Amino acid sequence: MRRPIFVVLIFALIGVNAQAQQDPHFSQYMFNNSYWSPALTALDGKGSVSLISRAQWVGYEPTFEQDGGAPSTQFLNFSTPITLKKLPLGVGVNLIYDKQGVLNNVGTQISIAYHKQLNRGTLSFGVRPEISNQTLDFSKLRFVDPSDPKNTQTKESQTVFDLAFGVGFSTENFILGAGVNHLLRPEINYGVDVSNNSENKRSMIYNLYGEYTYRLTYNIDLTPSILITSDINTYSIDLSAIATYNEKLWGGLSYRNNEAMALLMGYSFLDNNQLKAGYAFDYVIKEQSAKQPTSHEIFIRYDLPSISTGVKKIIRTPRFRY
Repeated sequence: MRRPIFVVLIFALIGVNAQAQQDPHFSQYMFNNSYWSPALTALDGKGSVSLISRAQWVGYEPTFEQDGGAPSTQFLNFSTPITLKKLPLGVGVNLIYDKQGVLNNVGTQISIAYHKQLNRGTLSFGVRPEISNQTLDFSKLRFVDPSDPKNTQTKESQTVFDLAFGVGFSTENFILGAGVNHLLRPEINYGVDVSNNSENKRSMIYNLYGEYTYRLTYNIDLTPSILITSDINTYSIDLSAIATYNEKLWGGLSYRNNEAMALLMGYSFLDNNQLKAGYAFDYVIKEQSAKQPTSHEIFIRYDLPSISTGVKKIIRTPRFRY
């Protein structure tokens, strides 16, 4: 019953044309699904360390001298299953550095997920407190009105506390996770008084992630996935399909609505596929005049040696899980 619902959901959303203003985004979004919903933290029952490095619009030149520049994002994750008073939990830490021209964001997130085994799958709940620091270099901004109170001509930083929540459900070949970021809607004003403080608060971001693995042949598995992010006013939708051969070599395509296409590829190394490396090449298909057409993204994950955590190791088939 879940397969038709998932397929209908994908095709029903292909025609949506809006874009969401959102947190850092990744073309290989399926390899860090706990970022979209903290409920999916350590869902595969493995301890791991993973890295995603994204260079967007490579070659982009700012309009005025060297002010600004192309966006880039670095994402580091550690996650592991643990047992606390017989409760099966997943714990994870995300370190994020996101640079957007004159704006820098540094975030530390700690995820805690509870995985409840049911007869037909696993029901998960997760929370993720976050401390983030945002720095804006006002000296590199060009103000129409030099007397604007925000024209401080200095580099200003602000640290805020935030919170995310997520729920999820999974089986051997199906994952569905939903999450809400910025529940506390912290205010970013860099100490400058403004008349309407609501304009400086972060918007809550809603995420919905889903994937389903089909066994095509004995050696080939096909995994379509979808990611929807929204702040209610605008939307961003990613659709992808990845084929995996022998649980080692994978390749596929991804589409971000009205923005870019991406080629995905990767390979698993070492015994039991402990080391995985992937690459994504993005090509912008809309509004190239305001951007550079290509982006590059690298993914690396290493599964840590098994340790005694009290949690029964989950083996998901027919392909590896992240």
